[in-house]
Amino acid sequence: MSSVLEDSVALPPLVIWSVFGQRRTITQQELQDTVLTPMLEDLGTMPQRILLPSEGNTSLYLQEWAESLRIQTQVFHSDWTRHGRMAQILRDDRMRKECTHALVFLSPTSNRLEKMAEAMCRKVKVVFTSSESLTKLVAEPLPPASARARKSDKGTMRSFLKCQSK
Repeated sequence: MSSVLEDSVALPPLVIWSVFGQRRTITQQELQDTVLTPMLEDLGTMPQRILLPSEGNTSLYLQEWAESLRIQTQVFHSDWTRHGRMAQILRDDRMRKECTHALVFLSPTSNRLEKMAEAMCRKVKVVFTSSESLTKLVAEPLPPASARARKSDKGTMRSFLKCQSK
């Protein structure tokens, strides 16, 4: 007879997409054909929720696409009056913390989003970038960690001995 604690229910992993950046020249059909379809084929699963920025045509197209498939969307607004120039970075940081998968539309004028995509990839998030074509970023394996030095090896014990009372 099996106990209740031994039986466990396997839940599917939660998939939350987050979208960063925008492409002004893309149409809704191009977005579906060149970005969404390859992403879905690669991942093999639909997202449970999509986090979108409030600006850009790509956000509008993605929101319409998600609502037609009954996928939850959450729009993040930038508070430009309170945060000034930092508003977009703070909004993107909130979205980055919540997502498990990211779609980054790279900008030809700035490399900020490219650096953010590489950082998310290092933190074991699935990241897709899109400039002209869709690319999946894969994290490079980290080199093995070396053994840490002990406090006594660093020569710091002498300072602790000076502080002891006799």
